[in-house]
Amino acid sequence: MKHVDLDKLEPKPARFGECQGCAYLAGGSAAICFACASRDMEPLPSERCKVCDQRFILGKCPNIVCSFTDRHFDRVSAISMRSGPLEAAINRYKYEERRAWATIFGRILVGYLDDNPGYWWTFDFIVASPTYVGQGGRSWDHVGLVLEKADVEAGGRWPFDVASPRAITQVSPTERFVDKGWKERRAIAEGPLREALLVPDPDRVRGKRIVVFDDVFTEGLRMREVARALVLAGASAVEEIVLARQPAPAEWGP
Repeated sequence: MKHVDLDKLEPKPARFGECQGCAYLAGGSAAICFACASRDMEPLPSERCKVCDQRFILGKCPNIVCSFTDRHFDRVSAISMRSGPLEAAINRYKYEERRAWATIFGRILVGYLDDNPGYWWTFDFIVASPTYVGQGGRSWDHVGLVLEKADVEAGGRWPFDVASPRAITQVSPTERFVDKGWKERRAIAEGPLREALLVPDPDRVRGKRIVVFDDVFTEGLRMREVARALVLAGASAVEEIVLARQPAPAEWGP
């Protein structure tokens, strides 16, 4: 991606988090939004896990999922830590339905890919982590919408999966992981969530290297199930890109 010197732009872009008042909101680009957001996003720690991008604690990753032999995904690449303006923006987007953020997040995703093309070009396509929309689930697909906006921004240079049906879908609601203990979260993931995930057309993923996109990564129990479904359908490799990496919680693991 061509480097953007924000100081030379006139008018000046608004700081990330103040995007609604930015002159480049409607006619900006991934290069501008990614450069602008990068000024205010918390960078990943230098001493971190090579699987999940979590900060090392006492010289090792605290995330037990990384040690699973049946993890199914190779690694997770986070664009930023979940903190500050990015955390506030994600919360407004997901929980207050400020859907205009989808365009900004889509540009950030494309900007990140454009900044690291040599690696991500080795994958066949990029899918949204599936969301169940309907009674008992969400009223809209917040992850899929970001991918749709990213596809428009990229203009075909990145292989986003925006087909219908998507490469992987969730066909029934499941309990949320929030406020659940480790054993409960794992039981939900390996039970109802596993049963709810569907790859409608295995021929689309067979032999493919696939990237799953999501907004936030915490411990990987959900991602493990998504990757499992894709691998069982024939995918040759599965990785994940997320906007934000959740810092390690106090209770993490059995």
